[in-house]
Amino acid sequence: MRALSTNNAAVTTFLFTALLFCHATMAARPPSKAECNAALQAALVTNLNFGDYEGAVAGTITVDTAGARTTTGPLLAGGTVSAAAYDVWTTLDGCEKRNITVTVPGTATLTGPASMAANNFTKNPAGKFKLTAPAVATRVTVGASLNSTAGQTDGPYTTAFTVDFSH
Repeated sequence: MRALSTNNAAVTTFLFTALLFCHATMAARPPSKAECNAALQAALVTNLNFGDYEGAVAGTITVDTAGARTTTGPLLAGGTVSAAAYDVWTTLDGCEKRNITVTVPGTATLTGPASMAANNFTKNPAGKFKLTAPAVATRVTVGASLNSTAGQTDGPYTTAFTVDFSH
């Protein structure tokens, strides 16, 4: 067996190191968009609540993404007021590096003793966002405006609406 010269030994070591590095890099491919969407989780924490009010006159009640309520027209009468809140997380390493888009409805119709339209849905964060780490939830909040007519019938009004989270 012939001994390697010092230069050949250095080249051999370098090639071996480069091959190991390439193998490690290839093994750690980032997850695909489809894999990340499948691993994306969201849980409703709080429903969107406009509270109680008297609808003697037409107007708009708005709950912003922080849960603050303002009105034009109806008199506020208390009740529970909150923005909708969702916890969003991923179960797959690498997906936290991908942007998440939140899609809210354009309008929704609340039903009860009569009906009312909700619109101007807003979200926080307003644009795309990234998660901080796998299995660590990020809170997303949603607000909207509720439009009442003059003499709106008193009572509870509800609707289900969809908020979509995707990569």
